[in-house]
Amino acid sequence: SNPALFRVGNPDIFQRTIEGLLNGIPFTGALLDNILISGATDDEHLRNLEENHSTGYYARIKHGNGGQNRQKFERSKNLLQSSTVLVHYDPKKKLLVACDALPYGVGAVLSHEMEDGTEKPIAFASRTLTEAEKKYSQLDKEGLAMVFAVKKFHQFLYGRHFTIYTDHKPLLGIFSSERAIPQMASSRIQRWALTMSTYEYDVIFRPGKENSNADALSRLPLKIEPSTTPIPSEVVNLMDQLSRSPVDAGYQAIDNERSGVSARWPTVVQDDSIKPYFTRRNELSVQEGCLLWGSRAVIPPQGRSQVMDILHQTHPGMSQMKGLARGYVWWPGMDKAIEERARSCSTCQIHQKVPPKAPMHPILVDYAGPFMGKMFLLIIDAHSKWLDIHMTNSSNAETTVVASQLRMTFASQGLPEMVVSDKGPAFVSKEFEEFLRKNEVRHVTSAPYHPCSNGLVERTVQTFKQAMKKQKDFLQTRLSRFLFKYRITPHTTTGQAP
Repeated sequence: SNPALFRVGNPDIFQRTIEGLLNGIPFTGALLDNILISGATDDEHLRNLEENHSTGYYARIKHGNGGQNRQKFERSKNLLQSSTVLVHYDPKKKLLVACDALPYGVGAVLSHEMEDGTEKPIAFASRTLTEAEKKYSQLDKEGLAMVFAVKKFHQFLYGRHFTIYTDHKPLLGIFSSERAIPQMASSRIQRWALTMSTYEYDVIFRPGKENSNADALSRLPLKIEPSTTPIPSEVVNLMDQLSRSPVDAGYQAIDNERSGVSARWPTVVQDDSIKPYFTRRNELSVQEGCLLWGSRAVIPPQGRSQVMDILHQTHPGMSQMKGLARGYVWWPGMDKAIEERARSCSTCQIHQKVPPKAPMHPILVDYAGPFMGKMFLLIIDAHSKWLDIHMTNSSNAETTVVASQLRMTFASQGLPEMVVSDKGPAFVSKEFEEFLRKNEVRHVTSAPYHPCSNGLVERTVQTFKQAMKKQKDFLQTRLSRFLFKYRITPHTTTGQAP
């Protein structure tokens, strides 16, 4: 019988408690209530024994020949790297990843499932936790072991379906590929879940006694703790780059002290550079010396050019730069600075879409309907956004309806250089093509089943239908009122009324 186990009641808790007490003592290990102490020589063995006695626990000592034990240990290490134990990576075989964590280290094993159901290891990995990582909760340590294993074996796992074995059941609900990222989890867990979402895997619970391969690797930490968290050479995504951000919290905290933004607010602020902060004073907070507006970091003047370089790295355009920046950073006049940066970039200007240079060059046409018992021909100028709508009972070009309606618009606005339409029957008939040829107007059709290629008029059709539904009057009166309001209202693109 084991009296210690009966007093504790839970062997797992007892095992982890003993391992925590013996952490840092060389050549010492624990197996439940048995403490195993070894040494390369007899003198070293006795010194380790005396050091262990200072913990206040008794030990069953198995004294053996130091030289023979060293040879056995070296032989075991060589076997782990030999073809007797390891197998070559095979893209056709199922991949398995076993991981485990202890209070001072993490371990992982990459294996293949063979035809007979056995597991053969491909590679082993383990590392000692940093001082900060040792303070993680057990849930975070087990999650760290899983993320460490996936990143370490990234070149084998990325793009393939694999199975992860863990002896910590809560991870099944957090890192499950079939569930969304938990919103109430800590920021660290959410970042890890986001990293894991780039892989295709299943998480399966395996009891600790069956997960001994990864458990053994996590029980032999190095005496020297790493000063920083090791990062594998294979970077999965941008989340791994956060520790090397050009503007860190310490850099920003120094600037906050200089500017006095984090000091007590006065009743009235006269300085124009402080007014944007003063209006947001109830929404500002300081986290570890870093000034935040909500969840967005307030960037000091010295770091704004570096942040702007990151936002404009791939020349995404003004709108996308603003959308990305508004999710993470803020400083006074940020939107204006982004606009100036996009306009001053020669590369962006060279590859920018050239807008129409003159009215009626080109015009876009499309039919809306059947709608309210009628067909509506919409004609819109791509340059000025001028809109003209003709109501008819038929969309058949053979009746020369389209040509007569276009002729009325051409008489008041002039002949266009080009007409853009879809491939509807009304726009591909011989009569319509003959009408355009006689007026020396070029005809271009959009891609079939792809309305976005004629997006301006397609969006105008939606606006027209919504406005007509909201009115209550005769159909012609509704149409006239809609056109009147549309033509006097400044357009969002041009900033001027059509």
